[in-house]
Amino acid sequence: MQQTAKNLIIIEKIVDIDNLRLAYKKAVRGGNRYTASHLQFKENFEANLFLLQEQLINEVYKHGEYHTFKVYEPKERIIASLPFKDRVAQHAINNIVEPIFESMFYRTSYACRTNKGTHQGVKAVQSKIRVLAQEGTVFYLKMDFSKYFHSINTDILFKEIEKKISDRRVLKLLRGFAGDDNAGIQIGNLLSQLFANIYGHIFDRFIKTRLKATYYFRYMDDTVILSNNSAELKKFQRVLALFSQIYMKLRFSKWHISSIVRPLNFLGYRISENYKLIRKDSVVRAKRKIKKYTRNNDLPRLELFLASWGGHIKSADSFNLVKFINKEEQLCKMKLQLNR
Repeated sequence: MQQTAKNLIIIEKIVDIDNLRLAYKKAVRGGNRYTASHLQFKENFEANLFLLQEQLINEVYKHGEYHTFKVYEPKERIIASLPFKDRVAQHAINNIVEPIFESMFYRTSYACRTNKGTHQGVKAVQSKIRVLAQEGTVFYLKMDFSKYFHSINTDILFKEIEKKISDRRVLKLLRGFAGDDNAGIQIGNLLSQLFANIYGHIFDRFIKTRLKATYYFRYMDDTVILSNNSAELKKFQRVLALFSQIYMKLRFSKWHISSIVRPLNFLGYRISENYKLIRKDSVVRAKRKIKKYTRNNDLPRLELFLASWGGHIKSADSFNLVKFINKEEQLCKMKLQLNR
């Protein structure tokens, strides 16, 4: 009886008009506010918001058609996006459902979580490397799952979700965005990030509770375990390969064990005890873009790119890279002034 009342609160909070208004604001902040679907929704804002609320309450809501496109950096991926109304619906669901699962996630999971992220993950890893270095040689086991999002088994995923949520109305909404054909989940959906973290928690839980690995870190499908014992890491790898294949239907695309003498590639950085550098392939792509914008006298796009890349650079030991970027930016500004 208590559980039913608790779940009733979940669905009521999702469809609450104030939650839908907050979801709208988040959807605007998180995407292009000049898309046709947003402008159409905005034109009759209150009416569309109440219509969405009514559809959710009456269990007739269905998301629209996906628009798919490819991105090529850092690797080729197919991204799926939904109309603006469906992004509002996802934010409304996520606002209420995400905190339920956030409370069970381990602090060493860094993707798509408040006060986490790439830079916090890199700092934590380097900090633990320094702790272990006081006891001897530091080794790491680096593992990447193959086609993680597209390999997620939705039956296994919803067994995890149902441990926290039993209301069929909430589950129906979540199923609508996850799909039910066990063909993985879409990259690009807001709720896909939550689903991927819930699924990754199965892996985290096994490592923490069964393997008792102290120094373990994950950023979505990118994982690393640190240890002073390379033999222990080899044992972990064999066990984890079997566990992920049998209980999660996942395979590693690659894995390797090395000492920290060979810096750890994690979250776009090469991390050692004494420094962290931006990965060479990331630097090559960034320099290529910077030179392209400079060559085309495209200062607005150059400044936009540098603003988004600025935090990445500041978190690394990158004096020479910063020097190169400042030089290219000044060159672009000079060329623009000469052409006026």
